[in-house]
Amino acid sequence: MHWSKTQRSRAVQSRTSGVASFPLRELPINLKELEINGDDSYGYAPLQQAIAAHHGVAPDCVVDLPGTSMANHLAMAAIIEPGRRSLIEHPAYGPILDIAQYFKPNVKRVQRAAENGWTIDPTEVRRCITPKTRLVVMDQSS
Repeated sequence: MHWSKTQRSRAVQSRTSGVASFPLRELPINLKELEINGDDSYGYAPLQQAIAAHHGVAPDCVVDLPGTSMANHLAMAAIIEPGRRSLIEHPAYGPILDIAQYFKPNVKRVQRAAENGWTIDPTEVRRCITPKTRLVVMDQSS
């Protein structure tokens, strides 16, 4: 993470979520009308209800999380079991690999080679997937 956050010469920045800083005072709204924090730890009820309705599920099936890293952690916690296979690209975003290894799966890495333009070989991915594979993690932006 330190390397990723301190390297500024890359054409594609991976140290942020791709969201540029923006001063709130420049938004044409009253910030009091923007309050979306719920009274409990499960998030803003109207938003969860709208998401649930859109996907045809009960609102209690929708979890509001503070960011993608936490969402990845929760999703991986639900899927990964010790001894089951997780297929993760190499190189990978460090926290993704850390989360996966925390749950003790059999992590198999699929290489992205510089000489191939960092693309993923679909044949290699298919070869690595077994009946024990429960998770495949590939970064679409790479």
